[in-house]
Amino acid sequence: MNMRRNRIFWGVVFVLSAVFLVISKMGYLEDFSVFSIVFSVFLGAIIIKSIYPPKFAGILFPLAFLAIIYDKQLGIENLTPWTVLAVALLGSIGLTMLFHKKKWNTHCYCGDDREFVVVDVEDNSNVRHKTSFGSSAKYINSDDFKQADLECSFGAMKVYFDKAKVNGGKAAIRINASFAGVELYIPREWAVDNQIRVSLGAVEEKSKNYPTGDVTVTLVGEVSFGAVEIIYI
Repeated sequence: MNMRRNRIFWGVVFVLSAVFLVISKMGYLEDFSVFSIVFSVFLGAIIIKSIYPPKFAGILFPLAFLAIIYDKQLGIENLTPWTVLAVALLGSIGLTMLFHKKKWNTHCYCGDDREFVVVDVEDNSNVRHKTSFGSSAKYINSDDFKQADLECSFGAMKVYFDKAKVNGGKAAIRINASFAGVELYIPREWAVDNQIRVSLGAVEEKSKNYPTGDVTVTLVGEVSFGAVEIIYI
């Protein structure tokens, strides 16, 4: 259902872009270029998608780009581009630090009929890892792996699952990445069900897997201005 809503949302964005493109060519928006109009629609869409759950970088950076595009109309040419970009960067860092949730509360992230249950403890089965403004590597050595909660912002993360064993046949990996790159090293025998929501980013498989049907791993979460690479080993 989430993926269906996501397709509908971006479908509407593309339709609106086409409408504004036609209106611009008809001369109704002579003061604005076609590029600025279409780009503004996409930036507005990113802002809307970033409101809930709140992603401050997804709000402040599009606002900064809008300020750069319309700096002449707003009379802020002396502030663009570097000052507004610096404000967006510092604001994103500060707000993320101020409003970062210190504690895990129990709730579910649903992708189709699957659930990711967030727990307030970390143990051998439930793993969490966070990286900000740096790079890190995490090796999952678990005899009963169930789920992983990964957060990466303004950095790079590598997570290795080749030593993890899934006893129940199903596991989940939640990824929240913004302005970051995340590499997942997953056994090629596992089947991967990708349910990640992506905004100006990508989720790519760099090699081929050969699932045996014994283990299915569901990927959930959100990626904005970043990339997730799935590498089968």
